[in-house]
This record gives sequence, C-alpha cells and structure tokens, in this order.
Amino acid sequence: MARKQKAPGAGPNMAYLMSFGDTMTTLLAFFIVLNSLAKEQTGAKLYAGTGSFVSAVSSFGMPGSAPGDNSRHVIKMEEPVPTYVVPDPEGGEPEMGARDPDDKNDALRVVDREQEDHERFLREMDRLFDVKQLRKTKSSLAIDIFNPLVEDEPYLSELHYKAVGQVLPMLYRDNFQVDVVVWATTPSPTAWKRATQQSKVISDRIAIMANLSPENRARLKGVGRPWFDATAERPVLSFVVRKMDDA
Repeated sequence: MARKQKAPGAGPNMAYLMSFGDTMTTLLAFFIVLNSLAKEQTGAKLYAGTGSFVSAVSSFGMPGSAPGDNSRHVIKMEEPVPTYVVPDPEGGEPEMGARDPDDKNDALRVVDREQEDHERFLREMDRLFDVKQLRKTKSSLAIDIFNPLVEDEPYLSELHYKAVGQVLPMLYRDNFQVDVVVWATTPSPTAWKRATQQSKVISDRIAIMANLSPENRARLKGVGRPWFDATAERPVLSFVVRKMDDA
C-alpha cells in the first residue's frame, strides 16, 4: 500500500504586511496634517533647517556609497540652490532673481542658519560696543540659607550676617566673585522682580558694611532667580562664590 504524501509547506505568512501598511499610511496622514497646520508654508524654514544636516554629511562623507577603489568618499562639488516664493511682509512686489529666504538677496547657501545668525550678532555687538571676554570660572561654592528673610530692609537676620562673614573675605581678593542670590517664592514675574529688588538691597548693604572699593564692589552682584526644581527644597538666600582665572 502506497504511503500518504505530506502536503507541501505553505511558506511564511505575510499577513502582517496588511497591518504594517495600515500603520505606515496612518503615520503619513498624521504628518501631512501636522504640516498643513504649520504657520510657515513656503518651505523657507525647511531650507534653513536642512543646512546643518548638509554640513554634517559633507564633514565626514559617505564611505561605501559607490563601488570601486577610488570612490570610497563621495564629494559633492556643486550644491544646488532651491528657489522659494516667499511673500513680502510689507506687501511689495517680489524681487526678481531671489534665490534664498534671507533678507539680503546675496544668493549664498546657508549651511547652518543658527550658527551664522549667532556669529553675525557677535560681530555686530563687537562693532557697536566695547565688549570684553569674561573671566572663566575655575571653581565655585554655594552657601544655601533656608531661614526666611526679615520683612524690613536690609532683610538680613543674625544667621544671614554669619553667612556674610564667611564670604566677605573673598571680596578683597581679585580672583573671586560673589553672587547674592534671592530665590523667588513662586515662578512668576512679580515674585522674580521682588527677589531681584531684595538681592540688590542686600548686596548694597554688604558693600556698605564692608566698605568695599569700586573694584571690589563690581565683583559683588545681586541676582534674583526663580526655583524650578519640584523635587528639591527651595532655599531662601544663597551666596555663590566663584574663583576666576587670573586676569
């Protein structure tokens, strides 16, 4: 009697492709909706944002993209400049021959918009003002005080004056800087403003009490800051001592 032959295997099941295709279609529709809700629809933002990607790719090349022994590193000799029709905010006629979304029609390719804007800002500030580079901080120390301030000026209690006595000798040394930080009670503009005013009064009181010279007074600063950490307890007053590099 002949043996019954087994049925051939059906092969791998490809039913998952239906769910995968539905997922990809849903994602595509989602991103199309996000793009349609964007305020900028001219493509200028996309052109400005892809500059950093083009710069990163050109910095290390794409090895192995083409076959052969002499084509391991692909180098693009010319970069096309796209054309965008950007509406004039003043309602004027568009300039003929505009080749980029910059204010100046210089037809230059933007590699990194954020970096170029920052460098342009620094050059303009250097031209308008006499700017000097700040000294770098070598180390820092913070003394946090959790006791509340006194209601009347100069807002300091006996415990606060003890902390002042610890940081006061640093103000007579040229390579130290002291920040008087008053932390705002709530992250609001009014509380931030009140903390800034209190820090100024406290720093002025310390300068008068220590009879600081104008040079030493310039290294004592009053700062008001909001406290955003929800897990750590907020101090009321902090003295931040920074040791700076030698001038």
